Amino acid sequence: MVAAIAAARSTSQVTLLERGHSLGRKILASGGGRCNLGNSRITPDRYHGAKPAFIREVLSLFKPDRLFSELGLLTVTESDGRIFPRCGKSHAVLDVLKAELERLNVTVRLGTEAAAVKREGGGFILKTAAVPWKKDTPLVQAHESEDLPCDRIILACGGASYPQLGGSQSGYSLARSLGHSVSKLSPALVPLLVKDSAIKRLHGLRVEAGLRMFSGQHEISRSRGEVLFTDYGLSGPATLDVSREAVQALAKGPVAGSLDLFPEFTPQGLRAMIIGRWAGRSKRPLKDFFLGMFSAQLSGAICDSLAWDANRPLDSLGRDASERLAAFLQDWRFEIIGARGWNEAMVTAGGVSVDEVDPRGFGSRKAAGLHLTGEMLDVDGDSGGCNLHFAWASGLAAGYAATLAH
Repeated sequence: MVAAIAAARSTSQVTLLERGHSLGRKILASGGGRCNLGNSRITPDRYHGAKPAFIREVLSLFKPDRLFSELGLLTVTESDGRIFPRCGKSHAVLDVLKAELERLNVTVRLGTEAAAVKREGGGFILKTAAVPWKKDTPLVQAHESEDLPCDRIILACGGASYPQLGGSQSGYSLARSLGHSVSKLSPALVPLLVKDSAIKRLHGLRVEAGLRMFSGQHEISRSRGEVLFTDYGLSGPATLDVSREAVQALAKGPVAGSLDLFPEFTPQGLRAMIIGRWAGRSKRPLKDFFLGMFSAQLSGAICDSLAWDANRPLDSLGRDASERLAAFLQDWRFEIIGARGWNEAMVTAGGVSVDEVDPRGFGSRKAAGLHLTGEMLDVDGDSGGCNLHFAWASGLAAGYAATLAH
Protein backbone atom coordinates (compact mmCIF):
# COMPACT_ATOMS: atom_id res chain seq x y z
CA MET A 1 0.00 0.00 0.00
CA VAL A 2 2.78 2.44 0.86
CA ALA A 3 4.65 1.55 -2.34
CA ALA A 4 1.49 2.19 -4.38
CA ILE A 5 0.92 5.52 -2.62
CA ALA A 6 4.48 6.67 -3.28
CA ALA A 7 4.27 5.65 -6.94
CA ALA A 8 0.86 7.25 -7.43
CA ARG A 9 2.14 10.59 -6.19
CA SER A 10 4.30 10.74 -9.32
CA THR A 11 2.19 8.92 -11.92
CA SER A 12 -1.51 8.33 -12.50
CA GLN A 13 -1.39 4.68 -13.57
CA VAL A 14 -0.80 2.47 -10.55
CA THR A 15 -2.49 -0.87 -9.99
CA LEU A 16 -2.33 -2.73 -6.68
CA LEU A 17 -2.97 -6.48 -6.81
CA GLU A 18 -4.08 -8.07 -3.54
CA ARG A 19 -4.63 -11.82 -3.48
CA GLY A 20 -6.81 -11.51 -0.39
CA HIS A 21 -10.32 -10.09 -0.42
CA SER A 22 -9.48 -7.19 1.89
CA LEU A 23 -6.46 -4.99 2.40
CA GLY A 24 -4.17 -4.95 5.40
CA ARG A 25 -5.21 -8.03 7.36
CA LYS A 26 -1.73 -8.33 8.88
CA ILE A 27 -1.83 -4.64 9.83
CA LEU A 28 -5.06 -5.20 11.73
CA ALA A 29 -3.56 -8.14 13.64
CA SER A 30 -0.23 -6.50 14.45
CA GLY A 31 0.68 -5.20 17.88
CA GLY A 32 -2.19 -7.05 19.52
CA GLY A 33 -4.67 -5.05 17.45
CA ARG A 34 -2.90 -1.74 18.15
CA CYS A 35 -0.42 -1.85 15.21
CA ASN A 36 3.10 -1.16 16.42
CA LEU A 37 3.88 0.77 13.26
CA GLY A 38 7.53 1.60 13.98
CA ASN A 39 10.14 2.45 16.57
CA SER A 40 11.92 5.72 17.30
CA ARG A 41 15.04 3.83 18.45
CA ILE A 42 15.64 1.78 15.33
CA THR A 43 19.27 0.80 14.72
CA PRO A 44 20.79 -1.56 12.13
CA ASP A 45 21.78 -4.05 14.84
CA ARG A 46 18.09 -4.82 15.41
CA TYR A 47 17.92 -6.46 11.99
CA HIS A 48 19.19 -9.79 10.72
CA GLY A 49 20.10 -11.23 7.35
CA ALA A 50 21.19 -8.03 5.61
CA LYS A 51 24.49 -6.25 6.00
CA PRO A 52 24.27 -3.30 8.43
CA ALA A 53 25.22 -0.83 5.69
CA PHE A 54 22.16 -1.85 3.64
CA ILE A 55 19.81 -1.29 6.58
CA ARG A 56 21.51 1.92 7.70
CA GLU A 57 20.96 3.62 4.35
CA VAL A 58 17.19 3.12 4.19
CA LEU A 59 16.62 3.77 7.91
CA SER A 60 18.45 7.10 7.72
CA LEU A 61 15.92 8.37 5.17
CA PHE A 62 12.68 7.28 6.80
CA LYS A 63 10.59 8.27 9.81
CA PRO A 64 7.30 6.32 10.17
CA ASP A 65 5.63 8.90 12.36
CA ARG A 66 6.32 11.55 9.72
CA LEU A 67 4.79 9.42 6.94
CA PHE A 68 1.64 8.72 8.90
CA SER A 69 1.37 12.27 10.19
CA GLU A 70 1.18 13.38 6.55
CA LEU A 71 -1.69 10.92 6.12
CA GLY A 72 -3.54 12.38 9.12
CA LEU A 73 -2.77 9.69 11.70
CA LEU A 74 -2.04 10.84 15.24
CA THR A 75 0.67 8.68 16.83
CA VAL A 76 2.16 8.20 20.28
CA THR A 77 5.68 7.02 21.11
CA GLU A 78 6.03 4.86 24.21
CA SER A 79 9.00 4.87 26.59
CA ASP A 80 10.69 1.97 24.80
CA GLY A 81 10.45 3.76 21.45
CA ARG A 82 7.51 1.80 20.03
CA ILE A 83 5.16 3.93 17.92
CA PHE A 84 1.40 3.31 17.94
CA PRO A 85 -1.67 5.14 16.63
CA ARG A 86 -2.80 7.44 19.42
CA CYS A 87 -6.29 5.97 19.40
CA GLY A 88 -4.84 2.51 20.08
CA LYS A 89 -6.59 0.90 17.13
CA SER A 90 -4.84 -0.69 14.15
CA HIS A 91 -7.88 0.13 12.01
CA ALA A 92 -6.78 3.78 12.11
CA VAL A 93 -3.54 2.88 10.31
CA LEU A 94 -5.34 0.92 7.63
CA ASP A 95 -8.01 3.59 7.24
CA VAL A 96 -5.57 6.40 6.42
CA LEU A 97 -3.68 4.19 3.95
CA LYS A 98 -6.89 3.19 2.16
CA ALA A 99 -8.06 6.80 2.06
CA GLU A 100 -4.82 7.89 0.41
CA LEU A 101 -5.02 5.07 -2.15
CA GLU A 102 -8.53 6.28 -3.03
CA ARG A 103 -7.47 9.94 -3.16
CA LEU A 104 -4.68 9.10 -5.59
CA ASN A 105 -6.97 6.95 -7.76
CA VAL A 106 -4.90 3.80 -7.33
CA THR A 107 -6.64 0.84 -8.94
CA VAL A 108 -7.01 -1.80 -6.23
CA ARG A 109 -7.88 -5.30 -7.43
CA LEU A 110 -8.83 -7.56 -4.54
CA GLY A 111 -8.92 -11.33 -4.86
CA THR A 112 -6.35 -11.12 -7.65
CA GLU A 113 -3.07 -12.98 -7.49
CA ALA A 114 0.04 -12.37 -9.59
CA ALA A 115 0.43 -15.98 -10.72
CA ALA A 116 3.41 -15.49 -13.06
CA VAL A 117 5.55 -12.75 -14.58
CA LYS A 118 7.80 -12.53 -17.62
CA ARG A 119 9.89 -9.87 -19.32
CA GLU A 120 8.55 -8.45 -22.54
CA GLY A 121 10.20 -5.60 -24.39
CA GLY A 122 11.15 -2.92 -21.89
CA GLY A 123 8.50 -4.02 -19.40
CA PHE A 124 6.67 -7.04 -18.04
CA ILE A 125 3.59 -9.14 -18.54
CA LEU A 126 1.86 -10.23 -15.35
CA LYS A 127 -0.44 -13.20 -15.55
CA THR A 128 -3.14 -12.70 -12.93
CA ALA A 129 -5.41 -15.30 -11.41
CA ALA A 130 -8.66 -14.77 -9.55
CA VAL A 131 -8.70 -16.05 -5.98
CA PRO A 132 -12.09 -17.37 -4.78
CA TRP A 133 -13.56 -16.30 -1.46
CA LYS A 134 -13.50 -19.92 -0.37
CA LYS A 135 -11.75 -22.97 -1.80
CA ASP A 136 -15.01 -24.43 -3.08
CA THR A 137 -16.32 -21.16 -4.56
CA PRO A 138 -16.67 -21.47 -8.38
CA LEU A 139 -15.05 -18.83 -10.58
CA VAL A 140 -16.35 -17.40 -13.82
CA GLN A 141 -14.02 -18.87 -16.44
CA ALA A 142 -13.63 -15.61 -18.36
CA HIS A 143 -12.16 -13.82 -15.37
CA GLU A 144 -9.93 -16.58 -14.01
CA SER A 145 -6.81 -15.35 -15.83
CA GLU A 146 -5.60 -12.17 -17.51
CA ASP A 147 -2.36 -10.85 -18.97
CA LEU A 148 -1.57 -7.44 -17.48
CA PRO A 149 1.17 -5.35 -19.20
CA CYS A 150 3.33 -3.29 -16.81
CA ASP A 151 6.21 -0.87 -17.24
CA ARG A 152 7.46 -1.40 -13.69
CA ILE A 153 6.71 -3.98 -11.00
CA ILE A 154 7.13 -3.74 -7.22
CA LEU A 155 7.02 -7.08 -5.44
CA ALA A 156 5.66 -6.30 -1.96
CA CYS A 157 4.19 -9.75 -1.42
CA GLY A 158 5.19 -10.22 2.21
CA GLY A 159 6.50 -13.45 3.70
CA ALA A 160 5.26 -16.91 4.58
CA SER A 161 4.21 -16.08 8.14
CA TYR A 162 0.53 -16.05 9.16
CA PRO A 163 -0.86 -17.90 6.09
CA GLN A 164 -4.29 -17.58 7.71
CA LEU A 165 -3.94 -13.81 7.13
CA GLY A 166 -2.68 -14.12 3.56
CA GLY A 167 1.00 -14.98 4.04
CA SER A 168 2.49 -17.22 1.36
CA GLN A 169 5.70 -18.02 -0.50
CA SER A 170 4.29 -16.98 -3.87
CA GLY A 171 6.29 -13.74 -4.01
CA TYR A 172 9.56 -15.63 -3.73
CA SER A 173 8.56 -17.77 -6.74
CA LEU A 174 7.98 -14.61 -8.79
CA ALA A 175 11.40 -13.28 -7.74
CA ARG A 176 13.08 -16.56 -8.73
CA SER A 177 11.39 -16.50 -12.13
CA LEU A 178 13.06 -13.13 -12.79
CA GLY A 179 16.53 -14.36 -11.91
CA HIS A 180 16.78 -13.77 -8.17
CA SER A 181 18.16 -16.25 -5.67
CA VAL A 182 16.15 -16.92 -2.50
CA SER A 183 17.80 -18.23 0.65
CA LYS A 184 16.15 -20.86 2.82
CA LEU A 185 13.03 -19.57 4.57
CA SER A 186 12.35 -20.20 8.25
CA PRO A 187 9.93 -18.86 10.88
CA ALA A 188 11.19 -15.96 13.02
CA LEU A 189 9.65 -14.15 15.99
CA VAL A 190 7.94 -17.43 16.80
CA PRO A 191 7.16 -19.24 20.10
CA LEU A 192 9.50 -22.11 20.98
CA LEU A 193 8.76 -25.68 22.03
CA VAL A 194 10.54 -26.86 25.19
CA LYS A 195 11.09 -30.40 26.46
CA ASP A 196 11.23 -29.49 30.19
CA SER A 197 7.92 -30.49 31.83
CA ALA A 198 8.50 -28.10 34.77
CA ILE A 199 8.49 -25.15 32.36
CA LYS A 200 5.33 -26.34 30.59
CA ARG A 201 3.51 -26.61 33.93
CA LEU A 202 3.95 -22.85 34.35
CA HIS A 203 1.41 -22.24 31.56
CA GLY A 204 0.09 -18.67 31.69
CA LEU A 205 2.82 -17.22 33.95
CA ARG A 206 4.71 -14.12 32.77
CA VAL A 207 8.10 -13.04 34.12
CA GLU A 208 10.72 -10.42 33.29
CA ALA A 209 13.82 -12.43 32.52
CA GLY A 210 16.95 -12.85 30.46
CA LEU A 211 16.98 -15.57 27.82
CA ARG A 212 19.89 -17.14 25.95
CA MET A 213 20.08 -19.81 23.26
CA PHE A 214 23.01 -22.21 22.82
CA SER A 215 24.10 -24.47 19.99
CA GLY A 216 26.49 -26.82 21.75
CA GLN A 217 28.61 -24.59 23.98
CA HIS A 218 28.25 -21.58 21.67
CA GLU A 219 25.79 -18.82 22.57
CA ILE A 220 23.84 -17.95 19.43
CA SER A 221 21.36 -15.32 20.70
CA ARG A 222 20.22 -13.51 23.82
CA SER A 223 17.45 -11.13 24.87
CA ARG A 224 15.84 -9.61 27.93
CA GLY A 225 12.19 -8.82 28.56
CA GLU A 226 8.88 -10.52 29.14
CA VAL A 227 8.81 -14.32 28.90
CA LEU A 228 5.45 -16.09 28.72
CA PHE A 229 5.32 -19.73 29.82
CA THR A 230 2.93 -21.88 27.79
CA ASP A 231 1.77 -25.48 27.81
CA TYR A 232 4.19 -26.18 24.95
CA GLY A 233 7.16 -24.06 26.05
CA LEU A 234 7.93 -20.34 25.85
CA SER A 235 6.49 -17.27 24.14
CA GLY A 236 6.51 -13.52 24.83
CA PRO A 237 8.75 -10.76 23.39
CA ALA A 238 12.04 -12.06 24.86
CA THR A 239 11.40 -15.53 23.43
CA LEU A 240 10.46 -14.18 20.02
CA ASP A 241 13.68 -12.19 19.81
CA VAL A 242 15.88 -15.28 20.24
CA SER A 243 13.75 -17.60 18.11
CA ARG A 244 15.32 -16.83 14.72
CA GLU A 245 18.72 -18.21 15.62
CA ALA A 246 17.20 -21.08 17.62
CA VAL A 247 15.08 -22.28 14.69
CA GLN A 248 17.98 -22.11 12.25
CA ALA A 249 20.35 -23.88 14.66
CA LEU A 250 17.82 -26.67 15.25
CA ALA A 251 18.19 -27.64 11.59
CA LYS A 252 21.83 -28.48 12.34
CA GLY A 253 21.69 -29.99 15.81
CA PRO A 254 20.51 -29.71 19.44
CA VAL A 255 19.68 -26.32 20.93
CA ALA A 256 19.55 -25.45 24.62
CA GLY A 257 17.96 -22.47 26.33
CA SER A 258 18.95 -20.67 29.51
CA LEU A 259 16.56 -18.59 31.61
CA ASP A 260 17.84 -15.87 33.95
CA LEU A 261 15.16 -14.99 36.50
CA PHE A 262 17.27 -12.17 37.96
CA PRO A 263 18.78 -10.37 34.95
CA GLU A 264 19.21 -7.16 36.95
CA PHE A 265 21.72 -8.85 39.30
CA THR A 266 25.35 -9.68 38.67
CA PRO A 267 26.19 -13.31 39.58
CA GLN A 268 28.08 -12.03 42.63
CA GLY A 269 25.22 -9.77 43.68
CA LEU A 270 22.61 -12.50 43.39
CA ARG A 271 24.80 -14.99 45.24
CA ALA A 272 25.21 -12.52 48.12
CA MET A 273 21.47 -11.85 48.24
CA ILE A 274 20.58 -15.57 48.26
CA ILE A 275 23.18 -16.47 50.90
CA GLY A 276 22.05 -13.62 53.15
CA ARG A 277 18.39 -14.57 52.76
CA TRP A 278 19.26 -18.25 53.34
CA ALA A 279 21.17 -17.56 56.56
CA GLY A 280 18.17 -15.82 58.12
CA ARG A 281 15.83 -18.72 57.34
CA SER A 282 17.99 -21.82 57.80
CA LYS A 283 15.49 -23.65 60.05
CA ARG A 284 12.46 -22.87 57.93
CA PRO A 285 11.13 -25.00 55.04
CA LEU A 286 12.30 -24.26 51.53
CA LYS A 287 8.83 -23.14 50.43
CA ASP A 288 9.02 -20.30 52.99
CA PHE A 289 12.31 -19.14 51.52
CA PHE A 290 10.53 -18.26 48.26
CA LEU A 291 7.71 -16.27 49.90
CA GLY A 292 7.83 -12.73 48.58
CA MET A 293 10.26 -13.76 45.85
CA PHE A 294 8.21 -15.88 43.44
CA SER A 295 4.68 -17.13 43.03
CA ALA A 296 3.96 -20.55 44.51
CA GLN A 297 3.62 -21.85 40.96
CA LEU A 298 7.14 -20.75 40.00
CA SER A 299 8.80 -21.73 43.28
CA GLY A 300 7.26 -25.20 42.92
CA ALA A 301 8.73 -25.58 39.44
CA ILE A 302 12.15 -24.47 40.71
CA CYS A 303 12.03 -27.06 43.50
CA ASP A 304 11.03 -29.76 41.03
CA SER A 305 13.85 -28.83 38.66
CA LEU A 306 16.39 -29.02 41.49
CA ALA A 307 14.80 -32.23 42.85
CA TRP A 308 14.28 -30.55 46.23
CA ASP A 309 11.39 -31.19 48.62
CA ALA A 310 9.71 -27.83 49.27
CA ASN A 311 8.90 -28.90 52.84
CA ARG A 312 12.47 -29.66 53.86
CA PRO A 313 14.32 -27.20 56.15
CA LEU A 314 16.96 -25.16 54.37
CA ASP A 315 19.82 -26.45 56.55
CA SER A 316 19.05 -30.03 55.48
CA LEU A 317 19.72 -29.36 51.79
CA GLY A 318 23.51 -29.34 52.03
CA ARG A 319 26.27 -26.79 52.40
CA ASP A 320 26.33 -25.71 48.81
CA ALA A 321 22.53 -25.51 48.38
CA SER A 322 22.31 -21.71 48.50
CA GLU A 323 25.07 -21.33 45.90
CA ARG A 324 23.51 -24.00 43.74
CA LEU A 325 20.18 -22.17 43.89
CA ALA A 326 21.78 -18.82 43.00
CA ALA A 327 23.47 -20.40 39.97
CA PHE A 328 20.24 -22.08 38.86
CA LEU A 329 18.19 -18.88 39.09
CA GLN A 330 20.44 -17.23 36.51
CA ASP A 331 21.01 -20.29 34.36
CA TRP A 332 17.92 -22.51 34.24
CA ARG A 333 18.82 -24.86 31.37
CA PHE A 334 16.29 -26.65 29.16
CA GLU A 335 16.13 -28.27 25.74
CA ILE A 336 14.53 -26.55 22.74
CA ILE A 337 12.82 -29.14 20.55
CA GLY A 338 11.12 -27.00 17.91
CA ALA A 339 8.99 -23.96 17.11
CA ARG A 340 5.28 -23.37 16.55
CA GLY A 341 5.52 -22.86 12.79
CA TRP A 342 4.26 -20.40 10.18
CA ASN A 343 0.77 -19.98 11.67
CA GLU A 344 2.27 -18.31 14.76
CA ALA A 345 5.45 -16.80 13.28
CA MET A 346 5.36 -13.01 13.10
CA VAL A 347 7.94 -12.75 10.33
CA THR A 348 9.96 -14.74 7.79
CA ALA A 349 13.73 -15.15 7.97
CA GLY A 350 15.45 -15.59 4.61
CA GLY A 351 14.46 -14.33 1.19
CA VAL A 352 16.05 -12.51 -1.74
CA SER A 353 19.68 -11.61 -1.08
CA VAL A 354 20.16 -7.88 -0.49
CA ASP A 355 23.28 -8.08 -2.66
CA GLU A 356 20.85 -8.36 -5.59
CA VAL A 357 19.00 -5.13 -4.67
CA ASP A 358 19.98 -1.45 -4.72
CA PRO A 359 19.30 -0.05 -1.20
CA ARG A 360 18.56 3.46 -2.52
CA GLY A 361 15.38 2.46 -4.36
CA PHE A 362 15.17 -1.29 -3.82
CA GLY A 363 15.61 -1.83 -7.53
CA SER A 364 16.60 -5.27 -8.75
CA ARG A 365 20.15 -5.80 -9.99
CA LYS A 366 18.86 -8.79 -11.96
CA ALA A 367 15.88 -7.33 -13.83
CA ALA A 368 15.64 -3.64 -14.74
CA GLY A 369 12.29 -2.16 -13.75
CA LEU A 370 11.70 -4.61 -10.90
CA HIS A 371 11.71 -3.56 -7.23
CA LEU A 372 11.53 -5.81 -4.16
CA THR A 373 10.51 -4.73 -0.67
CA GLY A 374 9.88 -5.78 2.92
CA GLU A 375 9.81 -9.49 3.71
CA MET A 376 10.60 -10.34 0.11
CA LEU A 377 14.19 -9.58 1.12
CA ASP A 378 16.48 -11.47 3.46
CA VAL A 379 15.85 -8.89 6.17
CA ASP A 380 14.00 -9.54 9.42
CA GLY A 381 13.96 -7.45 12.57
CA ASP A 382 13.43 -7.85 16.28
CA SER A 383 9.99 -7.38 17.80
CA GLY A 384 8.94 -3.86 18.73
CA GLY A 385 7.96 -2.35 15.38
CA CYS A 386 11.16 -3.14 13.45
CA ASN A 387 9.55 -5.20 10.70
CA LEU A 388 6.70 -2.85 9.86
CA HIS A 389 9.22 0.01 10.06
CA PHE A 390 11.32 -1.66 7.33
CA ALA A 391 8.21 -2.54 5.31
CA TRP A 392 7.05 1.08 5.16
CA ALA A 393 10.58 2.36 4.49
CA SER A 394 11.32 -0.03 1.65
CA GLY A 395 7.85 0.38 0.13
CA LEU A 396 8.14 4.16 0.12
CA ALA A 397 11.63 4.09 -1.42
CA ALA A 398 10.60 1.56 -4.06
CA GLY A 399 7.46 3.47 -5.01
CA TYR A 400 9.32 6.70 -5.62
CA ALA A 401 12.23 5.01 -7.37
CA ALA A 402 9.98 3.06 -9.74
CA THR A 403 8.41 6.24 -11.10
CA LEU A 404 11.70 8.13 -11.26
CA ALA A 405 13.16 5.35 -13.38
CA HIS A 406 10.20 5.42 -15.76
